[in-house]
Amino acid sequence: MNHDALFKMLLKAPTILRGFFEAFLPEVARFIDFGVLEFIDKERYTIDGRKRTGDLLVKTRFKGEAAGFLIHLEHQAQPEPDLGRRMLEYLVLDWRDFKMPVYPIAVLSHREGTSTSQSPLRLEFPNKCILHFEFDIIDLGSMQAELHLKTANPAALALAARMKIDAKKRLSLTRDFFIQLSESSIDLHDKLLVAGFFSAYQRLSGSEALQLEREMSKLSPDMAREKVIELTNPFIQLGVRRGRKQGEIELVLRLLKRRLGSLTASQKNAVRRLKHSRVEMLGEALLEFASGGDLDRWLNAHST
Repeated sequence: MNHDALFKMLLKAPTILRGFFEAFLPEVARFIDFGVLEFIDKERYTIDGRKRTGDLLVKTRFKGEAAGFLIHLEHQAQPEPDLGRRMLEYLVLDWRDFKMPVYPIAVLSHREGTSTSQSPLRLEFPNKCILHFEFDIIDLGSMQAELHLKTANPAALALAARMKIDAKKRLSLTRDFFIQLSESSIDLHDKLLVAGFFSAYQRLSGSEALQLEREMSKLSPDMAREKVIELTNPFIQLGVRRGRKQGEIELVLRLLKRRLGSLTASQKNAVRRLKHSRVEMLGEALLEFASGGDLDRWLNAHST
């Protein structure tokens, strides 16, 4: 999964970016002019020539003023022991290239502990402090998703997918997510963007998709139910299709075992990799198999 691409796609939607600041950095949201947002898409590189892939740079201005500044959002899906120095390097490079002050923010979505100790970054000598560099850290992995799924804020709803979620409550929280999202004031395109982000990280199994579909059908009044179903349908149906395919594969494997005896690991893996239409074909063809060799010849002929 390309985590950086998903985060950039989400936060480049102006209404969702505004929601991000209102939910996680409200004191910063108060001085940003959200009517002036320019996303800088040019390729940028580190001092040693490596391409910068996890960052999002936004040009804006102070509310009620002509003075502009940059917001540098750095997404980190993996632990980074040297995050502080890297954030400092990016600030210096962006400040140099655009001749504007830079507000740095790191968004952490990994589950391996916080890096809050990396801000502030200090460089001290016995007689003075040479450097004191602070940047904001939004550590999603340390937050409770349940708290953020009680709001209609689109950024909080989406990013809850990367927070702590009680496995026993996952289905009910997914239900709450879609209900809250349906009540958000953002347009349908952005709602689908939020739903797609959440569903990419909180994928439904076949049984969960069917259960969620049943839960949504009980909502009332009718208008509320239709608004929620409009959002959930693509993701419920995807889960149902996955579940049905998995169920059909396991059924075919059981039938093969009954007809041929035990299967090898490579045979099982080859069956599980088949497209859905090929699984159905195998379900019919296996009635004529007399040995494991017949299965191997069929898989060689139909696996591409």
